[in-house]
Amino acid sequence: MKNTTWALASAAAAIALSASALPASAQDLSPGTYFSIAGGASFPRNSSVDFRNSTTAPTTGATTTFDTGYMFSGAAGYRWSSLVRTELEANYRKANIDAIAGTPSPGRQQVIGLMGNVLFDVGSIGGFRPYVGGGVGIGWNKWSGVQGAISATFPTGTALFTDRDSAALQWQGIAGLSHSFGERVEGFVEYRYIGLSKNQFASAGGALASHHDDRSHNALVGIRYNF
Repeated sequence: MKNTTWALASAAAAIALSASALPASAQDLSPGTYFSIAGGASFPRNSSVDFRNSTTAPTTGATTTFDTGYMFSGAAGYRWSSLVRTELEANYRKANIDAIAGTPSPGRQQVIGLMGNVLFDVGSIGGFRPYVGGGVGIGWNKWSGVQGAISATFPTGTALFTDRDSAALQWQGIAGLSHSFGERVEGFVEYRYIGLSKNQFASAGGALASHHDDRSHNALVGIRYNF
């Protein structure tokens, strides 16, 4: 969480410094369509995952941890008023596996999401416009080359998992800060908490990794263009 806070604060400082070098512009934007792109760091939380090495083997739960990854997103939206926006968004998150049951393990996680978001601009503070919102949609989680190493929990390790889960409900909470760099262009920094529940991955021989609840903190920097 400290890494997330540092990344978001650094991004906010970068936009603030850029804004101080540009002429002031009107903050009240007219209703209309817009497009945005953003990228930044993703910090997946630890997850308790159930592993089964074959159809006859018992299921064993183990904490799975992740390295810091990255996230990209693109959205097309409509500003209904100075307060309310709605948008359709596609996003992508990727992070490497750090450890399974406390033992370093290889592999990576990749999530593709399609979201519908509602956002509320809540005024203006010193030329910056804070906003909050959320979204729901679907996500596809894929594990590639994930294999638990030998540990006290798994004396022979786990099976190798390279599989994409079926579409599942994905949701997110959003908080951000934007600044106008002209009549049409805005820069923004954004924090997102994203959830994708009960992911499941199969492997040869009936092996299964299940009940993985993907949760992540995400810090983004982006540009929004208003048509």
